[in-house]
Amino acid sequence: MTDPSESMTTPTTGGNGGQWCVDADMDGFGDPASCTDVPPGDPPPPGTVDNDDDCDDGSDKTFPGAAPNDDPNACMRDADDDDWGDNTPDGGGGDGIVPGSDCDDSSGKTFPGAAPNDDPNACMKDEDEDDWGDNDPPGEGGMDEVVPGTDCDDANMNAWASCGGCSDEDSDGWLSMCDAYPPEYPGPDCDDGDADTFPGAAPNDDANACMKDEDGDDWGDDMPTTPGVTPGTDCDDLGAGTFPGAAPNDDANACMKDEDDDDHGDARPGPGVTPGSDCFDANPNLNPSNNVLVTAPLATGEILEVHPDDGSLTPYATVDVLLLNPWIPTSLAVNPMDGSVYAALAFRDSLVTMNYCGAGTPTALPAAHKKNVCGITFDRDGNLYGIDGQVDQLLIFNPDGSLSPENIKPLTFEGKTLNVGDCGMSYDCHEDRLLVSDSASGGIYSVSIADGAATRVADVSQEAHGSGLEYDPTTKLALSCDQNSLISVALDGSNDFTKLADLAAPVDDLMFGPTCD
Repeated sequence: MTDPSESMTTPTTGGNGGQWCVDADMDGFGDPASCTDVPPGDPPPPGTVDNDDDCDDGSDKTFPGAAPNDDPNACMRDADDDDWGDNTPDGGGGDGIVPGSDCDDSSGKTFPGAAPNDDPNACMKDEDEDDWGDNDPPGEGGMDEVVPGTDCDDANMNAWASCGGCSDEDSDGWLSMCDAYPPEYPGPDCDDGDADTFPGAAPNDDANACMKDEDGDDWGDDMPTTPGVTPGTDCDDLGAGTFPGAAPNDDANACMKDEDDDDHGDARPGPGVTPGSDCFDANPNLNPSNNVLVTAPLATGEILEVHPDDGSLTPYATVDVLLLNPWIPTSLAVNPMDGSVYAALAFRDSLVTMNYCGAGTPTALPAAHKKNVCGITFDRDGNLYGIDGQVDQLLIFNPDGSLSPENIKPLTFEGKTLNVGDCGMSYDCHEDRLLVSDSASGGIYSVSIADGAATRVADVSQEAHGSGLEYDPTTKLALSCDQNSLISVALDGSNDFTKLADLAAPVDDLMFGPTCD
C-alpha cells in the first residue's frame, strides 16, 4: 500500500505536468472522477496523487493490491486486513471493486484456507487458530457464506473434537480432557479439581510427574487420594517444614519436620513422620547442636560442662550468687519458650531464673512455692513441673512460681507413696512424658501429670544414681548421676544401662542447657 503522506508531499510536477487526482481516503490511490490537469512546473493541488487507480475513494480499505492473496493488482476491498478480498463488496463489483474470495470480510480469522485441517481451500472461520474450522459459523452456510468446519469449540485452541470436557477447573494452568495442550502446560492435569496437583508440582521428587504438593515445599504427597496422582515422598503434605532432608543434622534423607529451621527434626512429629532429636522445635536456639551438658555445683555460682566420655568437669560460665547465700542448686531446667534457665534451691522457697551466659545475677520468681524441691523440668509447651522430695509430691508450677492446690499431686507407685530420696527430673520429648529418678529405689519413673501416678521404666538399683537426671534426645537414653557416678540408661523397660566414666567431682544435677557464644 502506497504511503499517502508520500503522495502528498511532492513539491511540484517537475517538467512533466499531467493529471493529478483527489485521494480523499489517503490510501495513495486517486479518484478517477476527480482529476485535474496540472501544467509542468506547477505544484499539484493539495490532497491529490498522480494516479487515478482507486475504485472506491471513500474507503482506505479498498484499492489496487489490497487483497494480495486473491490478486496483487486487482482493486479489492479488505476490511479485516487479512489480505483476502471481500467476496460481496458494495455494488457487487459494478462500481469497479473486484470481488475477492473472503466470505466474511469483517473477521480477520475467516478466509480461504483458514482451517487447513478441515479443508485447505474452503473459506472457513478459525477463531482460536487451531487450524480447525468453526462448526457453527455465522450465516446459513450458503453460497458465498462461511463454510462450516468440524471444530466444536472455536474459542479454545486445545479442543476441536473433545468438546465439553476440555477445561481448567482448578485454574492451575493445566488442562484436562483436551485434544491438545499448550507448550507451557503440556498436560493433561491428573486432578483438575485441585490446584495443588499437576505435572511438575513436586520438582524435588520428579520434575514431570503429576503429583500433589499442598504445602508448597516442592515435595509430593506420599499418600495422595486421587487415582492417577503419582505418590511422592513428602510424609506430611500439610506442613511446609516437613519433607525428606528437612533435618540434615539428624538424617540427610529421612522425612522429618523442622519448623524452626535449625536442621534438627522435631522429636515428636505427627504420624508417618520420622522423629528427630529436637525436643523444642519452636525454638531454633535449643537443639543438640546448640546444647551443652552442664551442672551447677554448690556455693560458687559456677556452671560446669560435664564430659561423659571421660568424666571431666570444665568451667563453662558463672553467675553472681553473692545475694543468694547459701547457693545450693538442687535442679536446673531450661525454658523452651525463651531459653532461660530455672533453678530450684535448697533452703529457699522460690525458684530463680538466670542467664548463665551473661554472668548476671539469678532472679527469684515473684511467688513462693514453699516446697522442698529436688527436681524440676519443662515440657515442650513451657509448662514447669517439680518434685517435692520431702513429702513425695508432683508439683505443677504457675508462671509466677506459685502452686495452686489442685496442681499438687501425691507421687505414687503401684498405689502407694513413692518415697523418693534424692531425685532428678527430666522430660522425654519423644514419648512426651515426665521422668523422675530416685536415688533411694534406683528406679527411673514416668509420672502421670493427671494424678502423679508413677510407672517404672528402668530399675538400676545396683548402681548409684538418681540425684540428677537428663534425657538425651540424640540417643533416646537417660543420663543419671549421684555424687561421682554417671550412668546411661535405656527407658524401654529392659533395665539396660552403661556405666560411664566416674565424674571428676560430685555432681547433683544434669541439664542440657543453651550454649554460650
